[in-house]
Amino acid sequence: MVRISQETTDDEPAVDAVHTAAFPSADEAELVAALRQTDAFVPSLSLVARDDGTVVGHVLCTRVRVEDDPSIRALTLAPVAVRPDEQGQGIGSSLVQTALDTAAEAGFDLVFLHGDPDFYSRFGFHPAEIRGFENPFETPPEVFMVATVGDDSDEGGPLSYPDPFDHI
Repeated sequence: MVRISQETTDDEPAVDAVHTAAFPSADEAELVAALRQTDAFVPSLSLVARDDGTVVGHVLCTRVRVEDDPSIRALTLAPVAVRPDEQGQGIGSSLVQTALDTAAEAGFDLVFLHGDPDFYSRFGFHPAEIRGFENPFETPPEVFMVATVGDDSDEGGPLSYPDPFDHI
């Protein structure tokens, strides 16, 4: 049975291995390691999925800033990974839903991501551009998405992501 819990420092090598296995390069593993060293890191929002005690998945949410309204408590959900031999069992979906629930419980308002609209729309994500948020990266507008997990805001505008995102 897969259980989701907060990542511990002892989990870091296993989390690195999950990201390295799930993605074609080490960029995501390096991103997670770099984000842990920033003030945007929220330990309670670095979650692992364990199957019989073995880490098989990971999701990370870190703080982002809505430039036009810094009072909005916002996060980005990135990256999320599941070991290839464990994919297709709902582990990624459980990680995403648990991350959103944890973000809501922690008092955050919005969660942004860049991902597959068909997958993430089932969790309440929708295009951020239609809400007036500016995509900080050169990605198609439909993959830049936002979900409301707390107080909704009519405010849009530019976002500031933690520096490690500039290096992937």
